[in-house]
This record gives sequence, structure tokens and C-alpha cells, in this order.
Amino acid sequence: MAQNEVNPLDFLILVVDDSKQNVLLLSHVLQSEGFRVEKSYDGDEALKKIEEVVPDLILLDIMMPKMSGLEVGNALRMSEHKDIPIIFLSSSNESVDKVKAFEAGGLDFVNKPFDKDELISRVRNHLMLKVLKEETEEQLKILKEREIELSEANQKKHKLMRMLSHDFKNPLSGIMGLITILLEDDSLEEDERTEMLELIKSGSEKLLELVKDLLDKEIVGSDFGTLNLEETDIVAFANEVVQNNRAKAALKKIKMNFMSDWDELMMNIDRDKMYYALNTLISNAVKFTISEGQVSVQLTRSKQGSLIVKVKDNGIGIPNSMLPNFLISSHKDQAKNPTGILGIGLGLEEVQSYVDAHEGIIWVESEENKGTTFFIELQLGN
Repeated sequence: MAQNEVNPLDFLILVVDDSKQNVLLLSHVLQSEGFRVEKSYDGDEALKKIEEVVPDLILLDIMMPKMSGLEVGNALRMSEHKDIPIIFLSSSNESVDKVKAFEAGGLDFVNKPFDKDELISRVRNHLMLKVLKEETEEQLKILKEREIELSEANQKKHKLMRMLSHDFKNPLSGIMGLITILLEDDSLEEDERTEMLELIKSGSEKLLELVKDLLDKEIVGSDFGTLNLEETDIVAFANEVVQNNRAKAALKKIKMNFMSDWDELMMNIDRDKMYYALNTLISNAVKFTISEGQVSVQLTRSKQGSLIVKVKDNGIGIPNSMLPNFLISSHKDQAKNPTGILGIGLGLEEVQSYVDAHEGIIWVESEENKGTTFFIELQLGN
């Protein structure tokens, strides 16, 4: 930045000196250059003036009665105005005075009697440095904000990729497994082949729906913390999720059951997020249940009248050593559920986030080698 880029009218300079003659002379020199000027004649008055007008630069005499310029400088160093540049003025040319001036927060030192051109040059230089510092700090602030935005965007992208990977892999693995059986097992009955083809068809339709969601709704740009609520029959909705996992369960000859206390139950939910939550729990249950095991999904009413969604399996369970690494939903009182914990792996971090977003609670009960039951509780009439 060149000197002529400093517009004097943009800057206010405070002149502090116990000599009225010096104050008038300094003010005249500065105002002749176009700078705006405020005046003070002692240290106490200067500190009050600084609070009132917040100058861009201070010309401060060292030797003053009551409160010296050095004391004023030290007081400013401890205040919110510590970044205001100070040029000390003194008739003393002793090195010790200059050292004290710099220790008191001064950026420069001008001897009295001063040379007009030298003074103006120093004032301009320090104002330019002040502007450059402020611009640099502003740029760093902007860069920091952008870094945070990019970090948040990357986290959303990572979360999205995990969601898509989970939702694509489960139907695909089931479809591929059923196709393999159809191609290699000639002993299948016609009704078995028909059932497998129906499962392949429903799984393929779900994959197509996921692709449409990705393209049509521009999921990549969506806000993970925003709910798109739709009135939904939660019974039919949960049954659909169960049906979409039957192909994968069939490969392991796992029996899947769906039960509900209601024939129809309308609720306001974010279908995409709640589908992900319920599908993750069911697909994990299938994954960790041994062949010819059982997975059941049940919708029931709690004693308090809320909806309880249970996803139960008789699989391998959660090892006791893993329990301390699991988290309880932020909406649930741990004391009411000493054995209930929610893991942060296996897609469960997003499950917890989405249940919390619906102001629900989630927990798990598990016994190693006997099975696991996940619970989601949602308030009715939302």
C-alpha cells in the first residue's frame, strides 16, 4: 500500500501533552495534512477521551504531571484499546526513555522539537500498518469461517456417503445373493423362485427410489439438521422397511416378523431420515444374526402413550467390553435405563442424530450370545 492511499480524513488522531502550545502546534500540523484531531492535556483526561472517541493513533507526551505518558501506555496495554498505535513524544534523547516507551506499548518515538515532515511520515506509516493489520485480521477471520464451512460440508458429505453406502449395499447384497441361488440351485420349487423374484423386484425398486432421491432432491446440498416432515402411516412405513430387508434375510434363512398394535397410525416424520434410522437397525439385526435365526420388528404403545418401535434379534449380541463405548440418546435419562446404550458405529451415529431430531429417544438392551433389542420412542400427536 502506498502512502497516498492513506486518506487523512478517515483517521482520528489524539494528541496528548500537558503543554497547550505543543498541542496546538501538533494539531495544526496534522490538520493541515487533513487528519481529524482530538486534544487532551493530561493522562486521566486522555484515558477518558480514548473511551469516548477511540482514536486511530495517539501522539503521547512521556513527561506529564499526575499521570505520565508511560502510565497511560501501560493502562492501555491492559484495556480493550491495546491495539491503538502510540507514538511517544519526548524532549529527552536518552536510550533508557526510549526503552521504557517501547515497554509501555509504544510503536515509535519522536524527539522534541520535532521535524514536521518526519512526524507526518511516521504517522502515515503507522496508520498504514494499522490498516494492513486490520485487513489481515479480517482476511484471517474470513478464511477461518470458510475453513469451518468447508469442514462442516465435508462432514455432511462423509455422513451422506456413509448413508448411501449403507442403503445401497444392503439391497444389492441381498439381490446378488438371491440371483446366485436362482442360477445355481435347480432344486428350487416354483413358489420359492417366485418369492425370490418378488424380493429381487422390491429391492431393485428401492434402489431406484434411492437414486431418484439423490438426483431429484439434490441430497448432497441438503441440511442434515433440517426435518422435512410429512404425515405418514408409520405402520405401513415400518412394514415397507421390513419388506426391503427380506431379501438379505432370506439368504441366511432368517425369519422376519412384523407386528403392530395399530392397523394404521398417522405421524409427522421425515421419511428419508426415519427410513435410514429404522433400516439401519433392521439391517444390522440381520447382519449380526446367525443363519436360521429370527428378527422381529414391533410397534407398540408405552405406558405413557408414546410409540415404541422395537427391533429385536436373537443374534450374537453386544460384547460387554464394547458397552462403555456406546452412547445413550441425548433425550434419554440414563438413570432410567442403566443397561441401555447406543453405539456410535455401524451407522448408529446418524440413527441417534435423526431420532434426536424427531425429539425421540433411543436405547438398546443386549446380552452376549443371546441377542439385542433396539428401542425407538416417539411421541404421538406430534
